Amino acid sequence: MSTTKLTRKEILAEDPVHHAMMRLLELFRQRGGTIVAIAAGVIVIALGIYFGAQYLENRGLGAQDQLAKAMDFYHARIDAAAPDNPYGKGGEPLFRTEEAKYRAAAKEFSAVASSGPSNLAVIAKYYLGLVQLRSGQRDEAIRSLEAVRRDATDRTITYLAKKVLADQYAAAGNSKGAVEILEGMIKDPQCELPKVALQLDLARALDAQGKRDQAVKILKEARQSGDRSMLLSMVIQELGKLEGTSQ
Repeated sequence: MSTTKLTRKEILAEDPVHHAMMRLLELFRQRGGTIVAIAAGVIVIALGIYFGAQYLENRGLGAQDQLAKAMDFYHARIDAAAPDNPYGKGGEPLFRTEEAKYRAAAKEFSAVASSGPSNLAVIAKYYLGLVQLRSGQRDEAIRSLEAVRRDATDRTITYLAKKVLADQYAAAGNSKGAVEILEGMIKDPQCELPKVALQLDLARALDAQGKRDQAVKILKEARQSGDRSMLLSMVIQELGKLEGTSQ
């Protein structure tokens, strides 16, 4: 198959930076030295923007690959006969133990969280928090998830982090912290998580605080929401339990 060989002039014509510089040089010839300083500054700025964008694009692609690798590790299978190299048996990573799997995933997530573009870093921080929870590092996980909770880069990831935090606070007996998060999410019109699920969790957290009447009220509101999912049956069961014990 024949190929067309481009001349040096044709190749340079496709370079937007070269094209801009040639136009500026032509302007030098037409206007003289009075605009040299301004034009030189424009060139520096243009080159900075161009190469800066190239750097960010390359860094973003590298971070995407690393995040994908971290996700592969996070979901990897356990095989007692796995080799030292996770990819030693093919394209799907394998680890001998859960500990080894999560340690490898944490390393990759941490790298993206600390140096990747903000939209990827917040995802990496969220999954790092999940890895830390599965590794028994609860305090570190709470710090990671709280950082995601305060980050508005990706609202979906922020809501997921809040949900995990609420679950963790409730499980640890910090019902006040759980209630604060859940009430905020329920009142947020942009929250993408199922409202009925949040109301169910909120009712349980309120009940743990001894606020059974408020819990019952929340569950009745959830029952009237029109939701027809499995969550509704759970709401009805929880409501029946609270109303039965309150008599």
